[in-house]
Amino acid sequence: MTSLNEVFKSTRVKTCLAASLLLALSCAPFSFAQTQHWNTQAREKSQRLASAALNQLVLSKVDLAIPLLTDATRADPTDPLPFMLLGMSLNMKGRYQEALDALKQAYTLDNKAKETYLTVGFSHFLSRRYEQAVGVWGKLLQSNPDVVQIYTDIGYAQLRDGKIEEAENSLRECAKRSSYAQAAYRGLTLLHYLNGNFPIARSAAGQAASAKQVALILAEMDFLEGNAQKAAKQLSSASRITSTGKKGKPNFDMVAIGYLPQHDFHFDPFVRDYFDNESLIEARFVDLPKRESRRASLARKGKADQAMSEVKNLLSSTPNDPYLLLQSGMIGLASADYANASQDFAKVIGRAPDWHLAKLYLALSRFREGKIDDAKAAIEGFERSCPGRQLAPVFAMIKNANAPAQADQSAGKKDDQFVLPPGATPNKGDTGF
Repeated sequence: MTSLNEVFKSTRVKTCLAASLLLALSCAPFSFAQTQHWNTQAREKSQRLASAALNQLVLSKVDLAIPLLTDATRADPTDPLPFMLLGMSLNMKGRYQEALDALKQAYTLDNKAKETYLTVGFSHFLSRRYEQAVGVWGKLLQSNPDVVQIYTDIGYAQLRDGKIEEAENSLRECAKRSSYAQAAYRGLTLLHYLNGNFPIARSAAGQAASAKQVALILAEMDFLEGNAQKAAKQLSSASRITSTGKKGKPNFDMVAIGYLPQHDFHFDPFVRDYFDNESLIEARFVDLPKRESRRASLARKGKADQAMSEVKNLLSSTPNDPYLLLQSGMIGLASADYANASQDFAKVIGRAPDWHLAKLYLALSRFREGKIDDAKAAIEGFERSCPGRQLAPVFAMIKNANAPAQADQSAGKKDDQFVLPPGATPNKGDTGF
């Protein structure tokens, strides 16, 4: 980018400056009036372009909004609003460094604008720089203590960073104080699911707005608890949930994360790097080896290869991100890549020790690898951390499996115990919500 010094060194600019100075000296009153007139015109043009961009953003047409906002910043480089909106738009397209460049200019022009700080935080969050995001949002909260939705943003960043206790405190603060708490409850659903506290996760899900991620999490917990029929119903329900609700109204409300109503473009930053889907979840729990062809079909339908490619691309820049590692392991499990899945789950346990869900999945992947002792250790670790949890029959099989099964697997033999049992039925005594 050309520096200001380079601009002022250009011959053309020097000539223009000289001419301007000459005009100012010879006709100062007229020059001043003309400058004011053109500044007003520039601002009007900037605002007109920004308004047109807002119309596109409301329709989720980000690609059309960006050039309008770029033109607005050129029309009046002293107007902070187009720079802030451009930063938001670039975040939505995954162009985070460019977003920060635009937001820096917005901050320079108006260092008190709440939404500039908010959007800078999301640039960091979406780049998986969670500590920086928490730092920015913490400062914003100090100066705007009544905007309690910011606690939701902080809570999500803390959760993604593996800090369960801090995240729960932040999310609960918004849940108890804000009328826009649906995103906070969704965060609590995710938190307790990761923590292995499925009954509390279900309770939080009941307070969250209708969202596909919530429905998928509920289905997954049902599978893990051995309630296959209930899980199938949840997957069917999830398949009918789109990004828009009844009458085409988008489900996600950005007011729930601190934005003004006029800047609600229904962009959901919390599912930007969520790759799970109905097919991949079902693929992880089909009856193997009898239905191996079904698993492979579901993996293809769920675009497991594409999802893994995207996750690995993100992990290349943040290789220790526990949320991405967990998803890599889950996709690997659906794709029957059990060895790599086990490595991913083990890394999650090391990076986020309170994400006890990873121990359940590590038990499954190790079991399917044929590493019975490692599988037993994983399930025992889960039970120590989460005593009394209702679990699917396969986990009892893991605990009771005999060591010779490992030798059988290494010899190329397959065993039905390596997966959930055929025709699994809901366990009695399901605690529900």
